Amino acid sequence: MKQSLLQRSALCLGVTLLSLTSLFAQTIPSNALHLDGTDDYVITTHQGASGTSARSVEAWVRTTANCIPGAGGGIQQTIVDWGVFATSSRFTFNLLWANAPRIEVGGNGLSGVTAVNDGYWHHVAVTYDPNATNQYKIFVDGQLDAQGNLTVSTNTSAGTYAQIGKRVDGNNPFTGEIDEVRIWNTARTASQIAANYNKELCSPPITLVAYYKANQGIAAGNNSAISTLTDAVGNQHGTLYNFALTGSSSNFVAGASLPGGKDTNMSATSCLSYTDPLGNIYSSSGIYAYSYPMANGCDSTIYIQLTIDTVDTGVTQSGSMQTMNILTADASNATYEWIDCGNGHAAISGATSQSYTATANGSYAVIVTQNGCTDTSTCYTVAGIDLREASRAEIKLMPNPSKGTFSVDLGQMAAKINVEIWDVMGRRVFQKSAENLQRIPIQAKLSPGVYLVKIQANGQSMTRRMVVE
Repeated sequence: MKQSLLQRSALCLGVTLLSLTSLFAQTIPSNALHLDGTDDYVITTHQGASGTSARSVEAWVRTTANCIPGAGGGIQQTIVDWGVFATSSRFTFNLLWANAPRIEVGGNGLSGVTAVNDGYWHHVAVTYDPNATNQYKIFVDGQLDAQGNLTVSTNTSAGTYAQIGKRVDGNNPFTGEIDEVRIWNTARTASQIAANYNKELCSPPITLVAYYKANQGIAAGNNSAISTLTDAVGNQHGTLYNFALTGSSSNFVAGASLPGGKDTNMSATSCLSYTDPLGNIYSSSGIYAYSYPMANGCDSTIYIQLTIDTVDTGVTQSGSMQTMNILTADASNATYEWIDCGNGHAAISGATSQSYTATANGSYAVIVTQNGCTDTSTCYTVAGIDLREASRAEIKLMPNPSKGTFSVDLGQMAAKINVEIWDVMGRRVFQKSAENLQRIPIQAKLSPGVYLVKIQANGQSMTRRMVVE
């Protein structure tokens, strides 16, 4: 009987669902990687574009670091780099002069003009098209920031892996957060950059050859079990080096809020069962995953660490063989409210103990509040309160035990006789009436167990116990 659950537990579950619904109605923040500026970096297994081939690199960054060498201890902030540390042989995307994005190939580079070290999230990108009039272009927040050519030719060394957060010679680490690293094998146009810089890509084009969303782990949580940075378009995953992977630094943290498909981790606690925003119902604790459709047509994967708080609604029925009128809730460390099922489930005044002794035949249940949740037991029948053992020893059941076929011997003639058989749960399972007899034959189909035989004769009521084998 669950009526009280719906009435009394709706608030607990409803608050959870309301908060989740509100969350998914908004943009879900993805995660990012925080790098401590000392020794954190990632080496991927993606071999960056080599020689003079076209390419593009994008990332979201957030930092307050001084990026200008010689100006108060500033240091170049490396975002993505590959190649070897020699003239024209590397491809280093970083923050440097004017605290703005810069591309270097070894021996020369092109700098942007817009500072991005203000502590806010910024999208930065660089494109290289060997056939363009201006071969290099730098973008900030979707807008062209600088363009031009280098005095040193681009001839990036082949067979080297792209790394994130530190230069290939092991110097100039990044301090702050990096998110949404994308590496393309084409030079992205200005319109392509502007159209896609502020969203995650749910169905990446084939020209996107490496994509590191950093949407792993729990933001600022314990992520010590994670050792790789996942590539969303292939198996070119990166290895995390020297990250603490716990707390608000040197770890996965909250990233830029971008519309798109997200892998989001969350926890929820609910009473008895939990319904996610898609209508899936869970009744046990565990980790569950489901896809949530986003407004832009992408699907997000939501991982829920779910805790289900339960209520023990078992009841033990005891008492004399005739009455069985003592009801005891099995739950401990709980609160109790006994109700009368036959009276519209009305509360019984003063019946708030773990046990309740019924004083009248009827049907009773208990509302249990445990672990912050409330549920109601099934209804238990009490039906033997008016049955009294007769003192007349001459009334016999023969044979006893029996297999359900026996005789009731009254010891004397009775004008009107009524025989009823009741089980230990207080349910009448057999009834027979007779007149002007001393011995009444009974044939009842009964399951093995103990039964009460109630006999009404000569104006008296009496009971006997019958064992059925």
